[in-house]
Amino acid sequence: MMWENYRELKLKKYREAKNDGELDVEIVPLLELVNSHPKYVTLSSCSGRIAVLDIEKFGDKVGAKFLGKWHEKVDADAVEAAAKRSLHRAWFILYPPIIHVACKDFDAAKILLKIANNAGFRRSGLISLKNFVIEVSSLERLELPIAEHGEMLVSKEYLELVLDVANRKLESGRDKIARFTNLFKFSLMEGPQRGPRILRSQS
Repeated sequence: MMWENYRELKLKKYREAKNDGELDVEIVPLLELVNSHPKYVTLSSCSGRIAVLDIEKFGDKVGAKFLGKWHEKVDADAVEAAAKRSLHRAWFILYPPIIHVACKDFDAAKILLKIANNAGFRRSGLISLKNFVIEVSSLERLELPIAEHGEMLVSKEYLELVLDVANRKLESGRDKIARFTNLFKFSLMEGPQRGPRILRSQS
């Protein structure tokens, strides 16, 4: 499939998801920016979230059930209430931001990867040569069991400590999204007096 046709197909799905309210609102401004560039189109993306999952068997995410999920800072009471609904083992998970972008060509992919690294997304890379898909991600993930069969495994004090760390990591992820947005504008978007600029590595 030609790039223009592929991109238009993905943009149509993006617009439908946006109109249906299915997108993570925290990341929509960045997705709009990336999708405005003719060499890129976004795929599945998330600004990061905190979740409590009920998992019967470790590693079996297919059969997992969400007991609670939040794209913003959350307090211990809400997490504890979700964990106490577990039928199996409740896992507290912090997911870092993750952004998937298809690129027109390899050169466009290399530029996007440099932007991601400069923004602090050090766990980014090319995950598919078909349509040159870049996964933009970082290392903020946090995962631990907190309840079993509705009974808490950790104290309220420890849960509050975990939430403090998780909420700060969530905020760190948002800061990286803001840096990514600014660097994308600076390096790739044309202004009235200038053309696109390519960032030098900040290593």
